[in-house]
Amino acid sequence: MKILAFETSCDDTGVAVIENGTKVLANVRHSQVEHNEWGGVVPEIAARLHSEKWRAVLKKCLQDAHCTIEDIDALAVTAGPGLQTSLLVGTTVSSFLSLFYKKKLIPVHHIAGHISSVVLERDLADFKFPFLSLVASGGHTDFYVGQSFSDLTRVGQAIDDASGEAFDKVAKLLNLGYPGGPIVSERAEKGDSNKYKLPRPLLEKDSLNFSFSGVKAAVFRLVQEAKDPKDEQFIADVCASFEQTVVDIFLKKLDRALDKYPDTKAIHFVGGVSANKRLRGEIDKFCQLNGIQFMTTKKFVYSTDNAAMIGAAAYFQYEKNPEIAQTQFVDANPQLVLQ
Repeated sequence: MKILAFETSCDDTGVAVIENGTKVLANVRHSQVEHNEWGGVVPEIAARLHSEKWRAVLKKCLQDAHCTIEDIDALAVTAGPGLQTSLLVGTTVSSFLSLFYKKKLIPVHHIAGHISSVVLERDLADFKFPFLSLVASGGHTDFYVGQSFSDLTRVGQAIDDASGEAFDKVAKLLNLGYPGGPIVSERAEKGDSNKYKLPRPLLEKDSLNFSFSGVKAAVFRLVQEAKDPKDEQFIADVCASFEQTVVDIFLKKLDRALDKYPDTKAIHFVGGVSANKRLRGEIDKFCQLNGIQFMTTKKFVYSTDNAAMIGAAAYFQYEKNPEIAQTQFVDANPQLVLQ
């Protein structure tokens, strides 16, 4: 089954062709660097650029996949959550193509896409169930228990800032630029991770929720009190201490999650923050010590927002329930809840 998938939930225009949920025939993405000077995504600019770029991205994708829309069995699109104006571009385009070419259209939850990203370019026989998925991105830091890739239950979430947002805000406080994740990680390599003791919120017993606003506030105070906030070693030490704090929080939560769900056979680490090599390495070590499987995306490109993961999630959802495929206009829902 070949699925043509669209992803426009934020500032990346993505189109992909996925076969049987795992085989990537093409995956094309246009990233909007125009937001860098603003230190964050501007919704109006994002929507305009999606509208300008989707045709070229679609054309390149079909060329790379060596197929036409007539060869496609179904379309898929991110229906939410995300930025309303950005989502509308993807849902409008995919709905029109679905109606014009008389193809099924599968609406996909953005987080279901991230959770499914680990299967891309892999054999499904290699996966163990049930799994615990830690989804860490700019807008989400969530725990899901998965009995399969189409049977997911959220068991923890960020109650304020997500981990990716915290990386971006720390980078902004230190005047390092946007997006913050890669920059903070690079500076952290030259810093002392034990230099500053930052708070570890919500580590009380039984909680699988996350909070990063207190960590961000602590970094703000460090910058305000610093003799020279532009000092390279100070910046490196703050970045390293912040990254270590995120590591500690994730590992503590993972340990608690295994206590609550002892049947867990694997831990999956997905989302944009999972591209952080330090975090990947520490969670991998944690899994080895606990004798369970560790999975993250095969390529870094599948960690960030992309259409390939949406095509994978669509395949699993359609396989479970073909009735989810629509033949009418798909509504964009920025508050969409993963059922």
